[in-house]
Amino acid sequence: TFDEAFERLIGHEGGYVNHPSDPGKATKYGISQRAYPGEDIAGMTLDRAKAIYRRDYWGPAGCDAVPEAIRFDLFDMA
Repeated sequence: TFDEAFERLIGHEGGYVNHPSDPGKATKYGISQRAYPGEDIAGMTLDRAKAIYRRDYWGPAGCDAVPEAIRFDLFDMA
């Protein structure tokens, strides 16, 4: 399910980082300021990150339409 895939993914992504040499700028839960300039990255909640991942990655990648065995890999690649 999306919830299971998200929990697994977040285990790899980590918390807030704002390293000066990172071209993505501030990042939290794998969501970067560069990709989402309108988001409050430092203040991002886990629920907000989950909504972004569902809307912008899980859905558009078609994860619900592929065999369960490859859903996480497709989601992670997206």
